[in-house]
Amino acid sequence: MNKKWIWLLLLVVFAACKTKKPKAINDENLTAADFIELAPALSLPVSVNDSLLNRKEGDSSLINPKAFQTFLPDTVFKKFYPQTKQLKLYIIGKATDEQKGNYVIVKSVAGKSRAAQLFYFNKKQTYLGGMKLIDNLGKGTGRYFRIDNRFNISMIQEKRVATGETWTNETIYYMNDSGRFIIAMTNSNEDLSDEIMGNPIDTFARKNKFSADYTSDKKNLVSVRDGSTAKTFQFFIHFSKQNGECIGELKGEGEWIDKTKGIFRDGNSDCAIEFSFGTSSVTIKEQNGCGSYRNITCFFEGSYPRKKEPVKPKLKAKKKK
Repeated sequence: MNKKWIWLLLLVVFAACKTKKPKAINDENLTAADFIELAPALSLPVSVNDSLLNRKEGDSSLINPKAFQTFLPDTVFKKFYPQTKQLKLYIIGKATDEQKGNYVIVKSVAGKSRAAQLFYFNKKQTYLGGMKLIDNLGKGTGRYFRIDNRFNISMIQEKRVATGETWTNETIYYMNDSGRFIIAMTNSNEDLSDEIMGNPIDTFARKNKFSADYTSDKKNLVSVRDGSTAKTFQFFIHFSKQNGECIGELKGEGEWIDKTKGIFRDGNSDCAIEFSFGTSSVTIKEQNGCGSYRNITCFFEGSYPRKKEPVKPKLKAKKKK
């Protein structure tokens, strides 16, 4: 073998030895193109919800935060991740729009705080826009995001109200050419009919510990005030169910039957309603037909949370001269 072929063979061997090993998502020298390529492909439609926030992610999906920070402007990184102590970022996956680029979902964990963010990179792997999808800080409302087959991003909020119904509000976003997420439309099955116009017993005395307003929204209210004697209580009930198709309203005086229960018996009909009070709510139940005060397809029933009273400002003590 002549020297020419020996040198050529050595060059091939040397080049093979210098071949870089495949990059991983936690490499420090990761580029945005590498990051997008390594992100797992997601099948649309995809949902981002509490289950995703609560699940345990593997170390193989752990992103190097220093590398990830180089993909975003500093102001954007600080906006999404104001606290970097104990911050861990996990790649969830990407949805690829052949015409525009890639939508990448990242999950962040910092102590007990968990959240998911959506980042858009154009076809040149340049960051153009992002939004926080969901976190674990909100309470009382079911909230999740969905990305459909047309890359529309929907925020869905579900709320179960005292009437037993579930209201759903949906906000649909699309991304414009500059990378901004714009609201395209909103949908809702929330009962928008028949807001309460006024509470006829609002100014009555409320010295009894259960005298308060119990309400879930502007359409449903159980208001309780002191009665004419210690054995009675005044009340006003207004509810709206079935998207405003079934409305009920009743004002009257009930009597206490024990320390936490009261009952209203109508003098003009068989109508009777039981009131059961807790420390933070009241539950009402129609015992006999109260059709004279409501539509025929619903009843006076449900649990209503107690409304917090505004804190009264403390009066400053006058200084002695």
